[in-house]
Formats: sequence, structure tokens, C-alpha cells
Amino acid sequence: MNERMVPEVGVLADTPAVVQLNAWLRNWARRLDFRLVDERRCLPPHWVLALGNKGLLGMQVAERDGGLLGLSNFELLRVQRQLGAIDLTLAFFVGLNNGLGIRPIQRFGSPAIKERYLPQLASGRILAAFALTEHGAGSNPLGLSATALREKEGFRVNGSKSWSGSAAWAGVISVFTRHLDEQGRDCGFVGLCLDAEQPGMRQGSEALTLGLKGMVQNQLHFDAALVDPDRVLGSPFAGMAVASDTMAYGRLGIAATCVGGLWRCLQLMMRYSTRRSLGSHRLWDHQYTQRVVDDALCAATAIGGWVDDLALRLDQGLPEAPPQVLAAVKWMASEMLGEVSDAALQMLGARGYCDNNPIGQLWRDARITRLFEGPSETLATFIGQRVQEQPVATLDYLEQTAPGKIAAQRLRQWLADAGPMERLSAGTLRLGECVAWLMLYAQPLDEPSRRWVDFRLEQALHTWERVRSPVRAMPGLAEWINANAGLCDEPQPGEDSTIDPLLMSREGL
Repeated sequence: MNERMVPEVGVLADTPAVVQLNAWLRNWARRLDFRLVDERRCLPPHWVLALGNKGLLGMQVAERDGGLLGLSNFELLRVQRQLGAIDLTLAFFVGLNNGLGIRPIQRFGSPAIKERYLPQLASGRILAAFALTEHGAGSNPLGLSATALREKEGFRVNGSKSWSGSAAWAGVISVFTRHLDEQGRDCGFVGLCLDAEQPGMRQGSEALTLGLKGMVQNQLHFDAALVDPDRVLGSPFAGMAVASDTMAYGRLGIAATCVGGLWRCLQLMMRYSTRRSLGSHRLWDHQYTQRVVDDALCAATAIGGWVDDLALRLDQGLPEAPPQVLAAVKWMASEMLGEVSDAALQMLGARGYCDNNPIGQLWRDARITRLFEGPSETLATFIGQRVQEQPVATLDYLEQTAPGKIAAQRLRQWLADAGPMERLSAGTLRLGECVAWLMLYAQPLDEPSRRWVDFRLEQALHTWERVRSPVRAMPGLAEWINANAGLCDEPQPGEDSTIDPLLMSREGL
């Protein structure tokens, strides 16, 4: 095992800019109390100021646009990895501002919008948010119900948004709605860049989340808000394309952050297992412990190399990876972080279950990665659909490497053997998971990592084979479950936080 600790391939050196930024982050993080932030459900203002002063809240904003760093994609994602190893709440706060927040403005905003907001965003003087999700349209953004009705003066926006990260703190918000023409006919989707002081827009309630408690995620409500036409991001009819571009890049950022989280889990497991005495030997001396750590190391190095490769493709001007590839790397990284953080908590035993130790918070924070920017099931289904309906793009991506050529041949055989499957079937979902493992197999890997990927791919194939068998009929299932569980979720006595009507403003009545 000692010889395995330094991977043989796939390790790229950080640039001087990344080395300097990560060194500053490591030193700065020693002064931060992440547990207190979790308990108070709020980031301290001095964190935002410090990050802004270093340019970390607008890492890719060029100097000509008011930025301090102007990092490449590779550099930004390496910094995100370091942030993920420090604290996931901190990492996703920074990542949201750089990705979902700034990217649509930087890529699709008008010159006037860029001039107004980018310098302030890059310096952290204001924050940015992204509002797409609704209560009835989460993993299916095509189901949006919020509307922007075109009028002579601009767009009249009505509706609500949910779970918008940093929205209550933001100075500018990218909002995506259905686009209705002056006759009320559906014209697709439109993206709008709104100032926090936009008349007719109001902040809604905050979600009390399981993890990432230090970040605010809240609702937004639009009551006939009149938005100037110069606030459009890109084309008035290309709102979903703008949102899709932003979310696809966001998935790559989430994957990089998850890789950092994997390294943090490895660090905690190594510290504990090499110090924990079990009589005459250490926990580390057990072969099972070493296997758990080695599997986690395979995940961190293999997925980290995949993220690096995708970032370098962008920096080198190569054709962008198909969207199913970005969905796959996010699926893989988030699933592995969930698995490894759970293994780390288990290894620490009772210490892992105590909230004064960091693994419990990391485990809770990691859970969201399998939900936002596409739940794992939705992403796997999307990958499976794309592979069946447009296989050439995936095959072309795989065949760029020697192991990828082997993977492509296997995929062709799978598709021939399986035949057509329904788009939303369990078979399509499990096929998507298998393809994600094939994509990882196509990366340059050292031998231990390749053996690990081979093993996990065989497990995924076995699961795919099983779900293709019929599911038993389950009449009366809900009644049977209720009979065994009981109905125990009626409203219980609790705090009343509503303001008395006699004390409300007229608008609040």
C-alpha cells in the first residue's frame, strides 16, 4: 500500500497563480470556524471581503473588466478543488458566484451589463445569484411556469423561484422564465439580468437545508415586475441555451469541488486510522482499512484527472465535450463523494457521529452534490437517453484515447444487445451509469485505478441487467405501508413565527 500512495499517471502541476492562491487559502482557513458558520447558518461578512480582495469571487474576470486574476479553466477548477478540501460550504459559495453567478453575465450580458456588474462582482462588493428552479420544475426546467410577457416597455415578469443560492444576499440575479409575446403566445425561454432593487421582485423564505447551512437558499417572487429589454442575456429566445451553458459548466465546477472533498476524506481517514490503537496494532494495519482508503484514493485521482482533462480541452480551444460527458463527470464525482464521506464517517465510529468532529458536517454538506445541478437519477437518465438517441457524440469522445477505443467497442455491443429502451425507464438510467464508468475508464489511469474502475463497471453492469427484468405488481402498496408505519406526521405544536395581523403593514395583510 505504501508504494500506491503516489499515483503513477494523471498528475498535472499547478500553475504559479494556483500555487499562490491555494497557499493563501490554506493559511487563511486556519483562522476560520466552519462549525460556527454551520450552527449560525450564515457566512461572516469578513469572509466575503477577504475572498473579494483576493479576486476569488470573480476568478475568470479579466483585468480589463475589473478582475484581479483572469484565471484559465484549469486554474479555476484547481482552486475549486482546494476549496472543496477546506470546507464544502465555503467552496460552493465561491463556486456559485464564479459559475452560476458570473458566467451568464460574462458570456451573454450586453457590454453595458458587463461594465456595470463585473468589476463589483470580481471584487466581492456585490454577489450574484442564478434563479431557474421552481417548486414544480426542478430537474425538468422545461416545466417552468414563471413568465415574462413582452410589452412595449420591456418584459412583465410573474411567478416564483425556489432554492436560489445567495439570492437574498445578491446584488444581481440571472432569472430564467418562459417568454410570452404580446399576444401571450409561448416563444420559448428568456434569461434576464435583474438588479437586486428591481421593482416588483421580492425575496421569499429561506430553505432550512440539511447541509451547506452557512449558505442562504431562498425563494424569489415576481409580481408584475417590469424589466427593461436591455436586461436580456443573449437572445430573447435563447434563455434555455444560456441556462444550459451555465449549468453544464457548473457541473464541472461541482466535480472539481467534490474531488477536493474526496481528498479531505482521505486526510481524515489516514489521520484516524494511523493513530487509532486496537490493542497491539493500529486500525491502519487492517487490510480492510487499507482497501477502503485505496478505493477512495482511486476515486480522487481518477476523477481529478478527468476534471483536469476537460478543463484543458476548454483552455486549448478544442471542441467542447458533449453535455452528457459533463453530466457524467458530475454524476461520478458526487456519487463517489457521497460514498467515501459515508465510509470515512463509518471508519471514525462514534467520533464520526459527534458534531465537534468535521466528518459529520462534511457528510451532510456532501449530500447536496447528488441533488443540485441535476439529481443523480436525472443525469444518469439523460446520459442513457443521449447514448441511445445520439450515440456518435459519445463514441467520438471515447475513441480519443487507447482505452477509450476499447470502451467504445463495448458500448456498441451493449447498444446492439439491449435494443431500444423507453426514455424514462430504469434500464435507460442504469445504462447511463454504465456509460459514466466507461467514460472514466477511457481516461489515463494507473493500474490500481484501472482495476478499481473495471470492478465498479462490472457492478454497474450487473445492476443494469437486474433492472431489465420485470418489476412485480404492487396493488394496495400505499395502504400497506401506512398500516405498518402509522400516520404520525400530523401538525405538531411548535413556534409561531408569523407577525400578528394587527402589526403588519397593509401590504403584508
